[in-house]
Amino acid sequence: MKIGILVTTIFTVGSHALFGQILVDDTNYTVAQLVSDVLINSNCAETSNYTSFTGTQQNINGIGYFNANNTDFPFEEGIVLSTGRARDARGPNTDINDSGTESWPGDEDLMTITKTGNLFNATFIQFDFVPLTNNISFNFLFASEEYQENYQCIYSDVFAFILTDAQGVSTNLALVPGTDQPVRATTIRPGVAEQCAARNLDFFGQINGDMDAISFEGQTESLKAESRVTPGETYTIKLVISDNQDPQVDSAVFLEAGSFSVGFDLGEDRTVDNGNPACIDEPIPLDATIEGVQRYRWYKDGSEIAAWTDTPKVALTESGTYRVDLIFSASCVSSGGLQVDFIAPPEIGERPADLTGCDIDGDGSEIFDLSANGAIMMGAQDPAIYAVTYFKSDADARAYAHPIENPDTYETRQSETIYARLSSGNSCYEITAFVLNLQALDFEASLPTSHVLCLDNNDGLLGLPPVLDTGLSPSEYNFTWYANEISEDNRIAGATGPSLSVSSLGTYHVRLQNLEVGCQFFLTTEVLPSRQPDIFEVRSVSDTFANNNTVEITAEGEGTYLYAVDDSEFAASNRFENLGAEEHTAYITDSENCSVLSKKFTIVDFPRFFTPNGDGINDVWRIVGFPEIEQAEITIFDQYGTMLYQFNDRSGWDGTAHDRNMPANDYWFKITYVKDNVHKEFKSHFTLKR
Repeated sequence: MKIGILVTTIFTVGSHALFGQILVDDTNYTVAQLVSDVLINSNCAETSNYTSFTGTQQNINGIGYFNANNTDFPFEEGIVLSTGRARDARGPNTDINDSGTESWPGDEDLMTITKTGNLFNATFIQFDFVPLTNNISFNFLFASEEYQENYQCIYSDVFAFILTDAQGVSTNLALVPGTDQPVRATTIRPGVAEQCAARNLDFFGQINGDMDAISFEGQTESLKAESRVTPGETYTIKLVISDNQDPQVDSAVFLEAGSFSVGFDLGEDRTVDNGNPACIDEPIPLDATIEGVQRYRWYKDGSEIAAWTDTPKVALTESGTYRVDLIFSASCVSSGGLQVDFIAPPEIGERPADLTGCDIDGDGSEIFDLSANGAIMMGAQDPAIYAVTYFKSDADARAYAHPIENPDTYETRQSETIYARLSSGNSCYEITAFVLNLQALDFEASLPTSHVLCLDNNDGLLGLPPVLDTGLSPSEYNFTWYANEISEDNRIAGATGPSLSVSSLGTYHVRLQNLEVGCQFFLTTEVLPSRQPDIFEVRSVSDTFANNNTVEITAEGEGTYLYAVDDSEFAASNRFENLGAEEHTAYITDSENCSVLSKKFTIVDFPRFFTPNGDGINDVWRIVGFPEIEQAEITIFDQYGTMLYQFNDRSGWDGTAHDRNMPANDYWFKITYVKDNVHKEFKSHFTLKR
């Protein structure tokens, strides 16, 4: 029936069906065939006792053979194990695979080894095998419908490759690389915004779309399961997958055909990149002795080493990529490889110096930069190969165990010995030691964290330059001053005293060396600018002729400014109220009192009375600050509204009208004027006193 559907699809959509989806066969292969002919396909291991389990009682087969069918699927062919129908794995990804049932149980072995409860819809194949060599591995890929919506945050559909040895000890080999976590939807995932973060994203392959080769929502990258084994021992392998928490939405694992490799493990690569290269005077012995091997063939960088033919034990002395073929028979050849870098033994260029630190704050601890000794030890040796690592004991240094983390900020509460190892990782090495001397120091300096350089708005110096003064005695300390950065190029020539006069902005450092105990440390201060303002203005913020005359002083520039009017104290507020009708002086200074600028201004107002008695004092009534207003015209009225006098200049009114003195009384006036290009009018009254 499935073949008929496939043929129909091919004829209706042509090349899209042929190249757009994998093919799955869940009827024509026995479990023994899937294991021996598809997965292993090697005569270097004996397999037997094939068993399996899937949803047979529910009329669901979760076990099948697949072929990539010229798609971009990572594996050309192999085995698919599903928590639903295996044939549903075929793409495209247009529907949700959901063929499991509650009556289809999970698997106890999978539950135990992955510590995952509440399992449904288990599918597995199981077989015994006897390896001829010492290493097995295979490639697999996990795919799941749990990668839709937020299911990857919750549902842990899980797969395991359970290897059980002759003693009954079981191990799960299907782990997230570099971890002890089983492969499942929640351990390898892209994450969902605001619900769960991505995990092990480097191993997640892709979210699938309508045109992809398989029908699952997402899939991992190709992963490798691997283990050492004992030649000739009988092992049981169980490849098992199951749904978690509910039987809904399916997951599957794809096992690459022929990837079940029964090879030979020569050991880990001995390279600089791995941190374990070999020394040129330390040959690496290799032993490929396995019972039943008929011949041995050795290769270096792809070329056969004739002198080692049929020799199971060899010693490596040169850098290169090595391989051995173990020939059991014409149909069983097992191989193993090893890459080796041989390096020259490191040499300590110069013995590291003891370091002395001063506890100047009295907290009983101090930070040391251990790496200061690294360059001394390294000399001209290649830092791409060699490095200095620091340890608290000689034993740890020799074992390359428990190195000191963050050696550039190592904190200690006591004097101690540090062991420095010069090596290329866990390889040949030289070890030396140096002492950290922690000295308590009764220290107090007067150097502020910042100083101010007084400048005008053209960056000209105002007054004397600031003096950076430590307040310390040259009989107790040596002083070395630096500008901006601590380096020999930035050392200030001749600056060796406890204070320094500076006329440039920037950061200044002084290295202090205590003459009694020898420790040295740094103090830092910053020289900041305080400039005169670029803009200095006085602006009235109250209406003309208001009862409360108010102004604001405006300053713009690189500085913090203080303000005053007349004889008031300088303050941070730039607003001044209740100013009388007269000329005033505004002042501005910076917070460091570098300089004082002033500007005169006049409050426009009218006197509330005048006394025209000829004594020369207050004899004329006029507008105070008249020049500050524009197009002013003033008219004087008596209490009956009769116009008595009119003027538009500073002359004012002398209290006469119609050639006679007007009597003491209240008089009214009207002034029209222009302010801020707006015509305005103001009326009020004043008193004439005789």
